[in-house]
Amino acid sequence: MKVGQREILSVQQYMILLIIFLIGTTVVVGSGEEAKQNLWIAQMIAMCLGIVLIYGYSYLVTRGGGKHLYELLVSTFGKKIGMTVSFGYVLYFFYIVTRNIRDLGELMKVTLMPVTPLEVISITMILVAFYILYLGLEVLGRITEFLAPLVIFFLLVIGVLIYLTGRMQIHHLQPVLAEGFQPILKAVFPTMLTFPYGETVVFMVFMTSVSRINKTGMRGIAAVIISGLLIVYADLVQLTTLGENVKNRSLFPLLIAAREIVIMEFFERIDILVVFILMIGILVKVCVFFYAGLKGIEFVFNIPYRVVLLPLTLIIPLYASLIAENIVSHFEEGLEKVPYLLHLPFQVGIPAILLTFLLFSNKKKKKKEGEVTHG
Repeated sequence: MKVGQREILSVQQYMILLIIFLIGTTVVVGSGEEAKQNLWIAQMIAMCLGIVLIYGYSYLVTRGGGKHLYELLVSTFGKKIGMTVSFGYVLYFFYIVTRNIRDLGELMKVTLMPVTPLEVISITMILVAFYILYLGLEVLGRITEFLAPLVIFFLLVIGVLIYLTGRMQIHHLQPVLAEGFQPILKAVFPTMLTFPYGETVVFMVFMTSVSRINKTGMRGIAAVIISGLLIVYADLVQLTTLGENVKNRSLFPLLIAAREIVIMEFFERIDILVVFILMIGILVKVCVFFYAGLKGIEFVFNIPYRVVLLPLTLIIPLYASLIAENIVSHFEEGLEKVPYLLHLPFQVGIPAILLTFLLFSNKKKKKKEGEVTHG
């Protein structure tokens, strides 16, 4: 097994992978309840900020000499500090893997398998991710390309079916901006900014694997717009069906909304589609973060990532079970503590420093070239 062996993603696979990654858990779990009936407005603002983030990440990779995240860290901060920060990103990516595994376990216990131990669900999911990543990034791209149309179709179908039942009430969206922009901005920053858009920092690890790296910026923006509109669609479905306090009804509001679907006393239990959407979304997110963490280990310790793939696969389900006492504390930690302690530094802070160094070095280089030319 070779260290640093390059795998190729097509531009289309990159874009689709990014769309499903962003939809991921967001349409099912959601966030930003502070905005209440104006949640969809907050989501639109978050989407615009997401466009800035993904373009910034792409700019760093493309203008940084085609270096991925870990290489940029070392070239900017030097080997010792760069390697240390790179390992920090590795731990951060693995931590998010465990959180997503726990998300799936909690949903499955609430919906389909209430008596099944959380550990069994976690192990099953991580084994699927293990098999995909052992085969490589290209396989993940092809699988996502195949499943993406189903995820988007099922999400759209849920909204249409709820509308046909007559359960949607437009007045739930009123009054618009009754309390001004303050609750909306509170919802956007930092929670909706960091989840899910800030998480796209992980794509800096393998933007260099995209066949046409110069296309990652515009395709990334297109992916953020498409996924953002789908998330807004899901928010509108939840709000019009359940009212402004959707989070008070359930930790999985789209699931509760889907349970309102009863057509002709025959067509019901459509909540299984929500479970499918979350399962695929979490599988993609787990694979993306897991792969990025593994490539970080490969970079820092100079060993093929497949060597440590199995040991880490065995450790992650255990940690996912111990990460929180119960579902409430799990979600409270994810929405209140993690955005400030982990997400903002790794998603915004360090990339901002890299961008500052890159712009400064480019300006210095142009100035030097100008002096040589005039000299």
